[in-house]
Amino acid sequence: MLLSLSGYIGPVGDILDPMHRIFHCPGAALRALSFFACAVLAGCIRPPEPGSLTFAVWGDTPYTRYEREVALDMLAEQAARPLAFSLHVGDLKGGSAPCDDAVFADRRQLLERSAHPLVLLAGDNDWLDCRRAAAGGFDPFERLTHLRGTMFGDGRLDGALRPAVQPGVPEHRRWRMQGVVFVTLNVAGGKLPDDPRADALRTAARDWLDAAFDEAERTTAPAIVIAFHASPDFAAGGRSPRYGWLLGRIAARAASASRPVLLVHGDTHLHRADHPLRHPDNGTVLSHVMRIESHGTPWLGWAEVELRPGQAAPFRVTPHPYRRD
Repeated sequence: MLLSLSGYIGPVGDILDPMHRIFHCPGAALRALSFFACAVLAGCIRPPEPGSLTFAVWGDTPYTRYEREVALDMLAEQAARPLAFSLHVGDLKGGSAPCDDAVFADRRQLLERSAHPLVLLAGDNDWLDCRRAAAGGFDPFERLTHLRGTMFGDGRLDGALRPAVQPGVPEHRRWRMQGVVFVTLNVAGGKLPDDPRADALRTAARDWLDAAFDEAERTTAPAIVIAFHASPDFAAGGRSPRYGWLLGRIAARAASASRPVLLVHGDTHLHRADHPLRHPDNGTVLSHVMRIESHGTPWLGWAEVELRPGQAAPFRVTPHPYRRD
């Protein structure tokens, strides 16, 4: 029996094999097969257009043991789709949950189950909020150092993308696919401490953001995708006390060119896709800048993002809310 999925034709076993190899839970494999059958046979999920590329956006999970099992289900669903990569927006645990090494070792094992290259962002729950007493009262920058070593140091999760890495800040990645520039930034959803290390991190993020825009201009990229964890204060824009440095810089660079820009983030756990960024001078909506926020606990799910370079509407988003059997 042959099945077709956006140009791929092969035995159904070729599709199911990575699911059984990666996901040892029979329920997850069955749900992935159901998802696959729906997508291909019933046509309830549109196949990607020729020349486009797709990736998954999810995150702000797992906070509980149950959500860890749901995460396996969602990874199984993603395995049934022709994705270029899977982007987790960060927050691999609850903000007050323990930040000990064992937790991150477990989450690393979870992310390694992805059938696609896995791009991870640094969420505040993963390092900044580790200063909370309930989380262990850690020095957040010590936890960030550990997170870097555990999740970003060896490059095995996203190595197939061959990303460039900012020296000293391995969670800052940048790569290109079909000419599109992708960049990740460590922007936490919380107040950074008054610490020279925090100032250095913001400076590094600004420099890495500018480098991505510069690369997009130099290579005449058809689009740029910027991913970070925090949900910034779009209403305040460049005047935001906490995120003005980020939004002001993005708005200024985006306003100077018509190149489509996609902002991907998490933090408030409510999936949405809209155009909230405004021109820094006249306040008009920058219609070529789109924002996608991921699902998150307790509203679990993932979004499939299709990039169609050169089209009038280059970003197409298909949400996949998680439904229990």
